[in-house]
Parts: sequence; C-alpha cells; structure tokens
Amino acid sequence: MRFTVSTESIEAARRVLIAIVLAVVFLLINVLFDLAIIPLTLLWQVGLFFVLVLLSLSIGESSAKRLEALEAKQVSASRELYTTLYNQSPIPYLTLNQKGLVSTCNQAALRLLQVNIEDIVGKSITERLSSPNENEYGVALGKLKAGVSIFDTEFEITTFENEKRWVSLSLFINETFEQQLVSLVDMTHHKAVDTAKSEFVALATHQLRTPIAAIRWNFELLERSARTEATDKQKNYFEKINRNIARMIALINDFLSVSKLETGTFATTFEKINIKDYLETIIEEFGQALTEKQITLNKTYEPVDLQFNTDTRLFHIITSNLLSNAVKYVNPNGHINFSYQVIANQLVVTVSDSGIGIPAEQLDRLFTKFFRANNAQLHKAEGTGLGLYIVKESVTILGGTIEVTTAENKGTAFIVKLPLSQ
Repeated sequence: MRFTVSTESIEAARRVLIAIVLAVVFLLINVLFDLAIIPLTLLWQVGLFFVLVLLSLSIGESSAKRLEALEAKQVSASRELYTTLYNQSPIPYLTLNQKGLVSTCNQAALRLLQVNIEDIVGKSITERLSSPNENEYGVALGKLKAGVSIFDTEFEITTFENEKRWVSLSLFINETFEQQLVSLVDMTHHKAVDTAKSEFVALATHQLRTPIAAIRWNFELLERSARTEATDKQKNYFEKINRNIARMIALINDFLSVSKLETGTFATTFEKINIKDYLETIIEEFGQALTEKQITLNKTYEPVDLQFNTDTRLFHIITSNLLSNAVKYVNPNGHINFSYQVIANQLVVTVSDSGIGIPAEQLDRLFTKFFRANNAQLHKAEGTGLGLYIVKESVTILGGTIEVTTAENKGTAFIVKLPLSQ
C-alpha cells in the first residue's frame, strides 16, 4: 500500500523533534551546572544558542505561513479567473455532477437553451438530445450517460421553449472534482447553410438529368445511323462523346445521392435479396473493365444461400462504389477479393485489392466530400471524389460501420459491417 505524507505533517514533526532535543539539552546543562561540572561562563553561551535556535524556528514558521498564504492567494486568483472565463465565455458550458445532472452553467448556455438557471439545475440534458443517425446517436448518448469523454459530436437539441437547434457537443471529465464539463457549440446556422446548399444541388442535378438524357438518346441514334459509314476519326469522336456523357451522368447521380442523403430525403425501402445473386449482378457491371485490365477476381460467399433484408439502392451504392474503386486503382494483371460472411449477427462485406493503396497521412480525409488521394490523382483514374463519402453515408443509414486497412503500393481493403436484422 502506498502512503503519502503532507508537507504540513513533516513540518510539525520537525518542530516537535527540535523541541524535544532542546528540552533534553537544557535539562542536561542544568544537571551539569548543579554538579559544578561546567563553569558559569558557559551558561550564557548555551542560552544565547537557544535564543538563536528559537529565533530561527520563529522565522521559519513565519516564512512557511507567508508561503502558504501566497499559495492560497494564487489558488484563489486561479479560481476567480476560471470562474470569470467560464461565466463570460461565448461558448455555452454546462457542469454536470456524477449523476449527469446539471449543477451549474454559464450565461451562453442559458441563452442557447432558452432557460433560467433555477429551471435547469438538477435536470438532465440527455433527454433533450436527438439525432437522425440512430446508430451514432446511441453510441454517443451511451458515452455521455456513462461519463466517457466525447468530442465534437453533432446532436439536435430541444430548448426549454421547444425550439430545435443543432450543437456540436464535447464532454470533458474532471476526476479531481468528480465533475463533467459539457460544451455546446451552436451549429444551427451552419446546418441551415449546408441544407440550403444540398437542396440547391438536388434541384440543379434533377434539372440537369433531363437534358443529359436527351443528349444521350440523340447521340445513340446518331451513332447507330452512322456506325457503318463512320471513319476511324468519327468513331473516335463518338467514343469521346459517349465517355463524357457517361461521366456527366455519373457526376449528376453522385450529386443527387449526396443531396438526398444530407437532406434526409432518401426514403429507405427494405426488401429481401439473395446476397450471392445480387453481388453477381454488381460484378457484371464491371465485366468489361475486369477483362480489359486482366484483373483476377476472387469471390468468397459464406453462406452461399443467404437472404438479406436491406435497401437495395443503398446496398448497390455501397458495393458498386467499392468494387468500382478497386477496379480503377488496381494495375493491370492485379487481383481483387470480393467476399461476404456472417459474423456475430452481422453481414461483413469485404472488398480488397492489390492496387496503389492510400497514403497513411491522408486516411483521416478518406470519407470526406471531393477528396482524392495524391496517388489517385497521379494514377489518372477518373473520379468525382464523392464515391466513398456516399458509401460512408449509406452504410450509416443502414446502421452499419465501414473500416479500411491500406498500405501505399500494396493495396486496400474495405470492410463493411451491416446488421442482419433490419
């Protein structure tokens, strides 16, 4: 067992020890003087010594008291500074006790929550939090209730006047004082701006689909009528036009998917599918590219006859985008592993490849919008930078998770885990 001794205890012991020593010495001198063993002239020297010792003890005690007073003053100043910063901060702060109930808060928090201090003290804020993402919400809420630190987690919070606001919540644990500090950064305006952007993109891309479809239809008619008489130069033009039309359609579809996912207008419809048969249709979409690059595709389906309840559009977004990336970033004669298995009541879909990999320093941006790794840009593979962002959002809506392991120039593996029961 480990014991700790305070400075005050050590100082008290030291004083007691000195007092005992002085008492013994003084008693001894008295005895010796009574026996006439020491001369009278030595007595005043010993007395002077005692006076000096006592004086030094007095000075030491006075210095210790001054030091203690200085430390107390510094602690008091630090507490006053903290209190001032806490109360005057523009960031809303709440202090919670061990039970997760509000013990105090600053003025910014009162303004954000539209409440008086007496109406919030002793209340829980977890019941006022919500999120459209039930999976991430459940995890974050569990951490909040358990008193585990969380950082920059988005919640929708209902004020005491029933107004909805978006906040970025962080929880900091103070074990010394057995308290929890919660910060609430108001993101309502930013969310409104993002929603407006997404709605504009949805409207613009929806309007673009009609003319692009007309262009494609007319191009196919033109190509069909001129196929037998077209020169090699004209055929090259046809290929360029067709390729760019396909790129425009893919870009429009990606933007439309992003806007639907972000605005919450992507209505999910679940149905049962045979996983093996469904994945085979995904593979057929990339048959030509696999053949042209002579890529070896290894498939592992366990169990082979598995029925899975899911939204087929979201599941298609996930699997087709991951397989598309693997095909794009694998060098000719490379290999891709495409598999699924059931682990702990989860469907685990894995797409791994022997491609160019992803630089380790860029992994934290992998699932963000418009991100493309440096080596992917040098690889000259076409892409919008939206695919993995859409995949991540789709996986989240289905209540799953996605992980990635990668090494530059050695390959990448994406592992998607989806609950079997929907």
